[in-house]
Amino acid sequence: MLQVVAAAVLFWIPLAAQEQSHVRVSDLEQKINVLINSERQARNMKALVLDDHLSQIARAHSQDMVKRAFFSHVNPDVKAPRDRIRSAGYSCPKTVGENIFQNNLCSRVTITGNQKSYDWNSLDQIADSTLTGWMHSSGHRQNILQRAYSKTGIGVAIAGDGKVYITQLFCG
Repeated sequence: MLQVVAAAVLFWIPLAAQEQSHVRVSDLEQKINVLINSERQARNMKALVLDDHLSQIARAHSQDMVKRAFFSHVNPDVKAPRDRIRSAGYSCPKTVGENIFQNNLCSRVTITGNQKSYDWNSLDQIADSTLTGWMHSSGHRQNILQRAYSKTGIGVAIAGDGKVYITQLFCG
């Protein structure tokens, strides 16, 4: 959660778009994939294959959440993960799953007079806290550790206010 400290009051403020460039979306997607596969391999499970087409579908959902200001597995058009996958011309023969997470580019903004200073989250901090959040949620954890899944796609989008939207699709 992003905190802004000014006279002991905590509140949200938008971040300037140019200040977001320190996190590359593709690097974050790759880092999350590495962490997911580390969790699986630590339990003697096969690594998930990162599929470019699934990642494009996941990224489109994250971008849609940013654009239309919602956070849900089902979009405002009432399309669930399986619907979005099919609409994109992708086929998962057995089963489909999805994890979503909302994170932040920075953890704290301190305002002193007219000056703002940001405590930026590193790429590793964003990836680690995303995985931790998913692993502490039974449904998301179950998706990550589901043996029936063989492929995954990870898509990240960053909103103008510094929120980071992450979607992971699973296909088996």
